[in-house]
Amino acid sequence: MMFEKLESRLAVLERANRRWKWSSMALGVGLLAVTAIAADKPAPVMPDIVFARKFVAVNERNEPVAVLGHSKNVGLVGVTSADGKMLFVASASDRGHGLVATFDDDGRKLVAIGANSAGEGRVSTHDPLPVAGRKSHPGSTSKQGGGG
Repeated sequence: MMFEKLESRLAVLERANRRWKWSSMALGVGLLAVTAIAADKPAPVMPDIVFARKFVAVNERNEPVAVLGHSKNVGLVGVTSADGKMLFVASASDRGHGLVATFDDDGRKLVAIGANSAGEGRVSTHDPLPVAGRKSHPGSTSKQGGGG
């Protein structure tokens, strides 16, 4: 009688042990299948050319800090402050000459490098604090010249 109880208890434990083995094996096979499927994902597609009207780079607070776009039908590369004010621009003039300009944090032009209407190189600096009633400001200079 004691052996019969022991045998029945042992049989129950053996069945439970087999169930655990099969369950563990099924779970392992499932995990391997999921891993194999996940590893088989294709690499991201990198197109040769991307068409867009404007690209804006943002900082970690989603504030614009740089822009690649256009203005008045010419390309534009700009760097902005965190509040969106343009600080640096590389673009073209309406006559098709290259243009580089810097601005202070209030949007006033500080330095411009480009060309005059004759296509001659021009560098100009601007007083960020204009004096009322005066056309040229102390410290403003402009130098142009053709050839080298």
